[in-house]
Amino acid sequence: MIAAKFYRYSIDRLNGRFISGWCYPRFSKSRPVYIAAMVDGTLIGRFTNDGYRPDLVEQHLHPSGICGFDFSFPADFTPDSCQWFELYFDSFKTPVTRIGCSEIELLKPSLTAPICFMHIPKTAGTSFNALARSCFSGDRFLTHIERLSEQELQRVLERVHYLAGHLPLHELEKVVDLSGFELISIIREPYSHLHSHLNYVKGVRPGSKLESYYGFHHNETIKSLSDSLNRIDFSNPEEIHGFVTGLHDYQLDFFDNIQTRYFLDYRPDRVGEEELRRACSNTSRFISVGLTETYECFKDSFCELIGVSSAEQKLQSNKSDYYQLFDVADQHIREVLAPLVQFDLHLYDYVSTQFWPELK
Repeated sequence: MIAAKFYRYSIDRLNGRFISGWCYPRFSKSRPVYIAAMVDGTLIGRFTNDGYRPDLVEQHLHPSGICGFDFSFPADFTPDSCQWFELYFDSFKTPVTRIGCSEIELLKPSLTAPICFMHIPKTAGTSFNALARSCFSGDRFLTHIERLSEQELQRVLERVHYLAGHLPLHELEKVVDLSGFELISIIREPYSHLHSHLNYVKGVRPGSKLESYYGFHHNETIKSLSDSLNRIDFSNPEEIHGFVTGLHDYQLDFFDNIQTRYFLDYRPDRVGEEELRRACSNTSRFISVGLTETYECFKDSFCELIGVSSAEQKLQSNKSDYYQLFDVADQHIREVLAPLVQFDLHLYDYVSTQFWPELK
C-alpha cells in the first residue's frame, strides 16, 4: 500500500480487546503520527504514537523511542461480526494495513468471580497483566489500582472483571472487599528478585526525566532511596553489608523480605518467624500463586481457570536499563544479603510445595 512507503511500523499485539505497536515517518522520525482505526469503513477510534518504547532506542531504530501506540477498542467491538480492520496514518486516504477480522482473536473468559491480581513488583507481573488484558474488555480490566483514589476505585469495582495493583494484602483489604474476588499472585526466586528490585529502585532517579511519558511520577521518598542506592558500590561486600544493616523505618518496607510482606494482613516493622508463618497461612486465600521461574505453568493454569486457550507468550517486563549489581550466585554476596531474603526463601519453598508439587 502507498502509505506504507512513508512509514515504518509494527503491530505487536492485536485482538478483539486492543491493538499496540509502534510507527514513525521514515523521513521525519520525531514527527507525531495521527492514527485512525476503521472497521468496514466506520471509524472506531483515533490515537497517536506518543508512547515511549525504550526497546526501539536500544535497537537504534528510533532516536527518542516516542513512537509507540496502544489503543483499547470500544466495548461493543466484535470482530466476528465484521469483515475488515484497517489503520490509516495522518491524512492518507489509503490504509497502511488491512487485516481480515476473521484473523483477529477474541478471547471470551468464563468467570465464577472476578480476578484480583496482587502484583508484587519484578516478578513478571507486567507480562501477566498483558496476558489478562487480551482476555478482558477494556471497561472490565483495571491495573495499577494503587494510583487511584478510593472514590475512583469504588466507582468501577462493581463492573470490573480483572483488577491488579502493587498493594500488599493488608492494603488491598482496605480498598477492596476481597470476599468477592478470586485472589492470585506470582513470586520469584528471592535473590534474583532482590537484585531486580534494587536495580529498579536504583534507576528511579536517573529515569525520572521520562516520567511524563509513562504518565506516573514517583514520590520523593522513592527518589531519595534511589539516590542512596546510587552511592553504593555493589561490587564491594562491605558496602552491601553497610546497606543491609543500616536499613530502618520505611526503608524496610522496600527491601526487607518484600515478598513475605506482601502476603501479610498487617504491616510489620521487621519480618520474623511469626510473619513467615502468617504469610504462609495467608496463601490459602489465593486460588493460585505462581513462580516466575515456571511462568508458563502459571499462565496455562490461569487460562484453564477462565476457560480460554493458552497461546504462546513472550515474557516482557517494565524494566528500564538493567545492570548486574552483583553476582547472585556468589556465596559471599548471598551471605551478606541473607537477612533481606531469609524468610522469602522459606515462603518460596512453601508456595512451590503447596501450589506446584508436580514441579518439585
